[in-house]
Amino acid sequence: MTQDQSDYASLDTSTIITLSELAQCCGLSDADLDELVDYNALAPLADTATERTFSAHWVMPLRAAARMRLDFDLDVFTMAILLGQLIQIDVLQRQVQSLKAQLPEHLRQL
Repeated sequence: MTQDQSDYASLDTSTIITLSELAQCCGLSDADLDELVDYNALAPLADTATERTFSAHWVMPLRAAARMRLDFDLDVFTMAILLGQLIQIDVLQRQVQSLKAQLPEHLRQL
């Protein structure tokens, strides 16, 4: 799969991408991603002798973490911690949205 970097934002999270594609679309090196995998901050779908593959759901949080890494001059270990926190925030936001959807209409604005 070869796509322009702007095309990655529209990927379905069920799409599978390679380590090199993930690195390219997030502005990170293959070595950075390997280090994130070593820290258990990034989980490959498959880890064969020839190639690691990942779910495209990693694209957006990795992009955000990579931007913050540049903005704040963070090392990869700190970026691994940040990535975990960004994912946790996303999970919590989705839970709040789900709970709000269950409220009666007149209570949703609160």
